Amino acid sequence: MVYLDVTGACKSPRSTGMQRVTRRLFQELNRRVSVTPISWNLVGNRYQLLGRRERTLLEEPSRFLGRARARPEFRGEYFPAELHRQIFRKSIRLENELNSEDVLLLPDIFRDGRLKRLTPLISKPGARSVAIFHDAAALRLPSLYPKARARFNSYIVSLGNFDFVICVSEASRSDLLQLWSELSTPPTQTVVEAWPVELVKTEHIQPKSARASVLCVGSFEARKNHLALLRAVNALWEAGLKFDLELIGRSTGAFGGRVTAELRRLRRSARPIRWLKQVNDDVLRRAYQMCRFTVYPSLMEGFGLPIAESLVYGKPCVCGGNGALGEIARGGGCLIVDQTNADALAQGIKSLLLDRQLYSRLSDEARARKFRSWSDYMDKFLRHLESAHRPETARTLTSH
Repeated sequence: MVYLDVTGACKSPRSTGMQRVTRRLFQELNRRVSVTPISWNLVGNRYQLLGRRERTLLEEPSRFLGRARARPEFRGEYFPAELHRQIFRKSIRLENELNSEDVLLLPDIFRDGRLKRLTPLISKPGARSVAIFHDAAALRLPSLYPKARARFNSYIVSLGNFDFVICVSEASRSDLLQLWSELSTPPTQTVVEAWPVELVKTEHIQPKSARASVLCVGSFEARKNHLALLRAVNALWEAGLKFDLELIGRSTGAFGGRVTAELRRLRRSARPIRWLKQVNDDVLRRAYQMCRFTVYPSLMEGFGLPIAESLVYGKPCVCGGNGALGEIARGGGCLIVDQTNADALAQGIKSLLLDRQLYSRLSDEARARKFRSWSDYMDKFLRHLESAHRPETARTLTSH
């Protein structure tokens, strides 16, 4: 049995990269082995089985996208309508459930009560644990996350207690090993497995506008660097270039408010900007199909899923070349710029809008890129889960 922690993917219909991947990971695992999805109850400070709503959010989040989402929350749990059900929902005592044939799998970051509760749980004889590590942006970009250091350090230390950690890029693995060294944490076994990206065909769609459309996919958080992008595109509009900008991604916290305020200002100036906020997978795929190219101004990523998705649809991407971004970009199809500089972003966008030869070459490179399938990924992923067995208890996961 794989006990899969889906806490970040079953509380709301949000579709960040990690939430989308967690949902797909559950779907693919469920086809091959026995899986029990579990979530962390912030009120009860314990694991619980999923309720009907949480299960639907995990499997069909798009069913909730058209509904009002501004519901009051209490420490992450819906309040007051579902508070009673959250508190009294059936918990699962993993310390009594986990045995040598089972795996506890955490595919997302955790910085709550699990920091204290997981260590004694996964240290028990017979318990086997695997985590997926994405990035250390909270520590590597301290000016953007001034309050995150203590909890993120605790998270990094906690990862050292797992039997196995799967990193999503060479850059993320390098960061993790360095942080373990800095925090005097004995390292556990690690491996790098980049996320799969598959092309899903949809019907051919004719663009609604004759003007080029530039697409940016990413939540409005500080490291995604939307304000620099908006400065860049506004400078190009002021210079007379004609193109549309389409943004897809949810707004977050105080920084999201700064981005939305700038969007309102640009709209008052009649700038051709469209913000789709949260969308389902079909709308996202159509956006990739209809755009001329994408721009991803993020300062740091563990993987860079929007870059890979852009390339798999044959669309060039303007992006940075540092860390994991560079791991994807250097394979072809990307125009690498200094994404920390709005002028450099503007020049990159301008080049792809006006230089037909450059655009054609990068488009050809993008179409030639090959990314792994989910089938291939899961073959290796299950082998990693099996290798997480301690030598004295090594067995094979039971398939359906």
